Amino acid sequence: MDFVNTLHRYEGTPIELIGSQPDFAAWVVEHGLPPTDVTGCLPEIHLLREHVRAATEALAGRRAVPEADMEALQAALAAPTGNLQLADPDSAQPHLSLATDVADLALFSFRITLSFAAFLRSQQRQRLKLCANPGCGFAFLDTSINATRRWCFMRYCGNRPQGPRLPWSPETA
Repeated sequence: MDFVNTLHRYEGTPIELIGSQPDFAAWVVEHGLPPTDVTGCLPEIHLLREHVRAATEALAGRRAVPEADMEALQAALAAPTGNLQLADPDSAQPHLSLATDVADLALFSFRITLSFAAFLRSQQRQRLKLCANPGCGFAFLDTSINATRRWCFMRYCGNRPQGPRLPWSPETA
């Protein structure tokens, strides 16, 4: 969901977190992804995000993922060919790696889409929600005990819609 939320709204105003090459490079590092040279490929990365976002919105709304978005995600998963390898087998944290010679954009798209596909198989999928504030739409996992959370962050979105409905006065206290 971090990738989906790289474009979100605050009070209806779009906020783009990966709008430039340096912003994207910083986001990749912040999220522990391997350095990716996708110079000139931001439009394709933004398009991938649109497809993942559409799938996220459909899943949060308990609807089928639109066919065009599903096809784009399938294509991203099918693009790289290679071999799975155990990387750093002698280290304290060996991990699975894909050895391939595809372009960085295809590999980045594969990693993002594979992460999304793994999320689809997880139990957390049932807790996927979109912020109920119409000016926000942030995707989040509802970690509340009874899964009734409606707002991405109560501090920003939750107290605004609720404010007018819950006036305090000495007579009601």
